[in-house]
Amino acid sequence: MTTTHVLVLDFDGTVCLGDGPVLTYARLLDEALVATDERHPPRLVEAVLARFVGSPLDDEPAGVDEAIAHADGSPDGYVVAERVSRALGVDDAARSAAYAGARAALADGRLETTAPEGLAELLDALSDAVHVVLVTNSPEHGVVQPLERLGLADRVDEIVTDARKPSGLPAVLDRLRAAAGLEDRPDRLLSVGDIWANDLEPAAAQGSPTALVERFPAPDARPTHRATTLPELYPAIRAWATRTS
Repeated sequence: MTTTHVLVLDFDGTVCLGDGPVLTYARLLDEALVATDERHPPRLVEAVLARFVGSPLDDEPAGVDEAIAHADGSPDGYVVAERVSRALGVDDAARSAAYAGARAALADGRLETTAPEGLAELLDALSDAVHVVLVTNSPEHGVVQPLERLGLADRVDEIVTDARKPSGLPAVLDRLRAAAGLEDRPDRLLSVGDIWANDLEPAAAQGSPTALVERFPAPDARPTHRATTLPELYPAIRAWATRTS
């Protein structure tokens, strides 16, 4: 591979937008809770998550105020659902099944998602100089199909699924730089994502620039660039991609 820059993009919350997948995850967790104990308030995990993403349910069940305390400090909706469901008694097997169910719904096109405005055009403009890599913890089923529907599949050069971020990300970044002949140029790799600890901190530790899509406040994050939406970061991405020194 011959390239001058490597752009690493996260998937959920960065390239693939919409709360449908995570809300579906929460609903399936609620089903697991009710199956274990019929006295469990229906839609409790979903109600906590809905508050977190800013669209509270009109008919919240009892217990939301208490349950939401378990979500303190969560960086995104998936962590909210995981923490709250764990506190309420959902085991790892049921949580894995709920996650798989949500990804299957995403793969099958049953959930509404969108791409950031202008992303396809940005990637087209960068295609000659930048190797674009999607790196996600999600399984392949539930990533490739949405990318195709969003019109981005042909604009991504490589997809790394089941990446085990954050612990698995350094090895992925090392491999990408080596393949591009950029072993000694961490500045030529830019990592973009919406969770500092998962998507960006490992890259920053290697000396690479980072760009944070900060939908939810991340006061402890120290990215090179930050904005509330990805399109606001396009100028910084273009400037990085055209830097030759």
